[in-house]
This record gives sequence, C-alpha cells and structure tokens, in this order.
Amino acid sequence: MKAYLAVYRPGGEEYERYYFSSMMEASPSERFIVIGRGYEDGEFDRETDIKLPPEERLISRKHLRIELKETGYFWVKDLDSTHPALLRKAISSNGDNIFTVEGETPHRLENGDRLLLQSKFPVEGSPEWVLCFYDPDQTEVTSDIYPSRNKYEYDLSSKILYLRTTGSQVQQIQFTAQKLKIVDYIARKVKEEGELHIVPYKKLISELWPGEESYDRTTEHLRPPVSGINKEVSQQWGDEAPKLIYSVHGHGYRLNNCIVR
Repeated sequence: MKAYLAVYRPGGEEYERYYFSSMMEASPSERFIVIGRGYEDGEFDRETDIKLPPEERLISRKHLRIELKETGYFWVKDLDSTHPALLRKAISSNGDNIFTVEGETPHRLENGDRLLLQSKFPVEGSPEWVLCFYDPDQTEVTSDIYPSRNKYEYDLSSKILYLRTTGSQVQQIQFTAQKLKIVDYIARKVKEEGELHIVPYKKLISELWPGEESYDRTTEHLRPPVSGINKEVSQQWGDEAPKLIYSVHGHGYRLNNCIVR
C-alpha cells in the first residue's frame, strides 16, 4: 500500500505527509483514519489520527473519515462537521470536479484528488488547507487527465524531451542551462512520487538557487524560466502542443502530459 495524504497549509507550505500503510498497521483492527482539529493539551483528541492545529477553529474536532474498503479503494465521509470540506476531483467524466463532502454520502478518492478545508487564517491566493490524496498502486491515471493527442516523454539519462504524436512520429528537444535544471528536477520528483506529483515552489527555488541565494527568491523568480520552457516547446512544436509544465496555484509545478523514463 503506497497511498498517502500530503497536507499543505494555507499559502502552500507542506505541513506533513501521512502514509496510510504505517498508520493502519499501528491499529490492524481499524481500516480508517480520522482527520480533525487537535486540542491544545491533546487530552481529547486521542481518536483523531491526523491533527491539524488547535487554533484552526473552522475545522471540527472530528471533521473527516477516510476508510479503506474491501474493494481496495479509499472513501472519504463527513463526520458532521460545521464547515464541510470540498473535494476537488483530479478526473472528471461529466465536467463536474468539485463536490461538497457532507451528510451520509461517502466519496471515493482517486489518485490526485484534493480535499479543501476552510482556514481561520486564509492566505491570499491559497486560503484553504489542502489535503492531496495519492494512491499510485490502486488508481491509474486515465486519459481524461491528458486530453491532448500528443504525449511527452522525458528521458532521465539523456535529459532529452520527446514529443510523440498521434501518427507515432517522434520529435525531440534538449533544454540547456536553467531550463534543463527545472525540467530535470521536476521529472526526477515525478519518477519518485508519481505522475501527478506537485513540486512545491520553495523546493524548486532551493534547487535553482542553493544556500543563501534562495533567501530573497520568490515565485516571481520562477515564472520567467518556466514560461520560457513552455514557450520554447510551443515555438518548436506549434501552439497545438500542450504545456509541458503546469502551475498549481498556491502550491507548485507539475509536468503535464508527460511520461518520465
């Protein structure tokens, strides 16, 4: 079981990662975890597995329950919270991708889904707590996420990006300098974490400007080189080519439509 929940504070800073395998192995008789707000002294939150900060008063003491069913899928259900969470689906078959998690109706979680919890301390551009669900073993990434007929392939050994079109024609592009460093770093993280992995802005800044250089760098410094990568792809392969790198607002960057070899 490789499923885990990556939790981000408002503003995009990673709070913690929770691996379901280790959490459920600690309590073999239970196949679920409870998410909620912790108590200052910890006296009354012993049944809460993932504890968010006590000062987050818009999050209930017991807010959500994620359960592993016998089918092998995880389902999320509201626990009579005051401010129900929103579920943003990574894959949408009918155009709707945001649902309110409330009442008795459970929702099946799929790889890349995000749970959004209101914060008492919102940050402009990223006002909620974001709980990113990843389950690479049990949920395959379907073609709905990648609607384009073109598919990128990035080779880690040669550091070359290939474009495979519907006619099976293969074209290639080799980035240089800072652009190569960005593409290669994101690709390596995708290889380690899965196709939908988002590289946080701060991690990418530290990679590009190590040590003290990173102190005065912000997301504004990332935009020109990332935009330059997508522009270079567009110039070589045309406007119909999908963006190689997507910005996930408030969190970081991920590869789009790309297989890492």
